Amino acid sequence: MITKRLWLSAFCLALFVFAPAVASEPKTASTPEQSEKSSPTKPKNRNDSLRALAEHLGLGEGSAIADVGAGGGRDMQVFAEIVGQTGTVLAQEIVESKVKLIEKKAKENKLSQVRAIHGRDNDPRLPAASADLAFMHYVYHHFAKPREMLRGLWKSLKPGGYLVVVDKQRGTLTDWIARETRAKKHHWTSETTVVREAREEGFVYVECAENCWHGKDEFVLVFQRPQGLEKPGCDPDAFLPLDPEEACRSILPSGLACQRPVIIALGEGRKLVAPIVEKASSGQAVEIVLEEWATQKEERPPLPAGVSLPSVLTEKGDPKLGPDPIDAVFFLDTYHLLFHQETLLAKLHERLSADGCVYVLDRAAKEPLARREASHRRKISPETVKQEMAQAGFVLSREGPPPAADRFLLVFNKAQAGATAPQNESPDGEE
Repeated sequence: MITKRLWLSAFCLALFVFAPAVASEPKTASTPEQSEKSSPTKPKNRNDSLRALAEHLGLGEGSAIADVGAGGGRDMQVFAEIVGQTGTVLAQEIVESKVKLIEKKAKENKLSQVRAIHGRDNDPRLPAASADLAFMHYVYHHFAKPREMLRGLWKSLKPGGYLVVVDKQRGTLTDWIARETRAKKHHWTSETTVVREAREEGFVYVECAENCWHGKDEFVLVFQRPQGLEKPGCDPDAFLPLDPEEACRSILPSGLACQRPVIIALGEGRKLVAPIVEKASSGQAVEIVLEEWATQKEERPPLPAGVSLPSVLTEKGDPKLGPDPIDAVFFLDTYHLLFHQETLLAKLHERLSADGCVYVLDRAAKEPLARREASHRRKISPETVKQEMAQAGFVLSREGPPPAADRFLLVFNKAQAGATAPQNESPDGEE
């Protein structure tokens, strides 16, 4: 029995030690406020912050750090100290005069480990698979071509290497400025924009690391180039695919007919837009586009062939639906994204008819996550959804069955006597 227990303990320890980094849980608190309160040794200045980040990520003597948008070399002395004589600092800039200034400072300070890199606005021009960390401070919001830069940074990192973005503003985008105007002016971006673009270009979100930073207003996002992904430009943490027919059988009860359903769908969830419009709408459906997703004010996810829908973009959660009532709301792989859920749910509750229903199909988190983490990790606990919906005045009508192994399905209606959701029947009326 003792031998068996020892073997089991060793096996569990091996699983813990060799688990891939991209599957690990957040190392830090989920919100900036919690993070700052939980860290009595929070850095006091920028130099200490750089050291804290490096230590947190396991970087030190012999590491290679790319300082992207290095300016005049403000941080290269600290990075050189961190990596030592056996490491490398790739100080990258797109302005030639700054590149020369970096070279001059490195020579004056005898920093032989510093290498100045002259990049372009669409390519950092860093050596392939060379860096353990690519660091950017107040740089990302200047990107006019962020996706091209992200692909270049992905290629420059070693598999398992980190990308750290320190910038403003926390939460969702409010400064809807055209990309081409960002290059030479300070128009803050948002953390939701950075997370979406980084993920779609091949990075895995790791954590928020504000507890390693001295400032109070910045977001500090940590991403990773995952092991095993051969090239950038694809989502390394994709949702399981949905079969539209099976999903509709789970979601849509027999005989459902809505005059004005609201659809909030992304990714695999958009496969259900056409069937819902066809089967559920005898009137005019409306699409809500979440500000948590959009990176430009006019950006809209493409509609299925043959489907035309009017769309509205939320503003701090308000979809501005107008006075007409709605009779169904479909959150399809989108509920997890919400930062402004209280406002959005309140507005939907106002417009939802007495017998209307809210359908939530999403990827399940195994344990409750703070709102910020749920959005960035693109998964949410069903219990969190139930709590938020109850606080907004909805009652749970039924659960499941989920149309994919990573999903859950919850159906709600308004908290008032006599309102019940249709039962879980197949479209042809069979139980």
